[in-house]
Amino acid sequence: MKHSDYSLIPTFVAIVEEKSYTKAAKRLGISQSAVSQGVTRLKDVFKDPLFIRSSHGVEPTQFAFDIYPTLASAVENIAYTMPEFKKFDPLKCDKQFVISSLSVFGYTLLPELAALMSHEAPLASVKVEPLFNHDLTNILRSQQCDLVIEAHSNQHSDLRSKVIMKDNLCVMCRKEHPRFKDNKITIESFLAEKHVIHSQLDQQDGYLMGRGLKDESTLGKRQIAWQASSIIEMLPVIEQCDYISILPQRLVDKYVDVFNLKQLDASFLQDPVEVAMYWHSSRTNDPSHKWLRNQLEKATKKYSRA
Repeated sequence: MKHSDYSLIPTFVAIVEEKSYTKAAKRLGISQSAVSQGVTRLKDVFKDPLFIRSSHGVEPTQFAFDIYPTLASAVENIAYTMPEFKKFDPLKCDKQFVISSLSVFGYTLLPELAALMSHEAPLASVKVEPLFNHDLTNILRSQQCDLVIEAHSNQHSDLRSKVIMKDNLCVMCRKEHPRFKDNKITIESFLAEKHVIHSQLDQQDGYLMGRGLKDESTLGKRQIAWQASSIIEMLPVIEQCDYISILPQRLVDKYVDVFNLKQLDASFLQDPVEVAMYWHSSRTNDPSHKWLRNQLEKATKKYSRA
């Protein structure tokens, strides 16, 4: 690559993220013709088509996807050396942060984050979206969201992640459940009962499946009677029916007295769930993003002490 070709890297990054020559040109403040000429040169440099036209714009080739994280990170790192990025003042930050999260954290961790941010960045706003899409790389790379809060697994090795908390799983039923008067449950009884689960839009087996848990083989044998779209919706269903369910311990501790529920002694469930925040490597050195991650860690510590 010639020295003059390095100036085309921001063009490449903008097209990948915008999936449109027109939008990339507008974002860069150059003509669409200049973008097209840049792509022609980049194709010669990388010996790859890079972008394929579609009905909705352009789609990156697999090679373009492969080199994007490194090039995007380089562009970001250069940008953050500019004077306007050297200092980040949360009191002056008026941007909207987007967080994609499992619904359970909307009742536990995220309220603590809201309290912190309302005080430290009063001009900023946060949009929390349900975590329906398992293609975390795409939604983070394209900056559809800034952070994902999700059960930690080894499925997203191409993303940056940090475990922020752990939580145990517990089995719950209504207090008057006729078969669990002694508050104990065996694995045989667990599999004989009907279950309520939290199931996302693109899942059939519940949000605990496919994350490498040691108990996954047991969870996969459950008889599912009710699938709720939000974890908090599971609680009144359990209260009204002779169903059982697995819930995070921290959620149970907070809401068990609100609903007519009790926790069963399930010694066969030994595997805690790790919770992590995920982000794309291109955002690692972004001052506002670093601040957001720091706030989430503070919120986690505050919530853990509550």
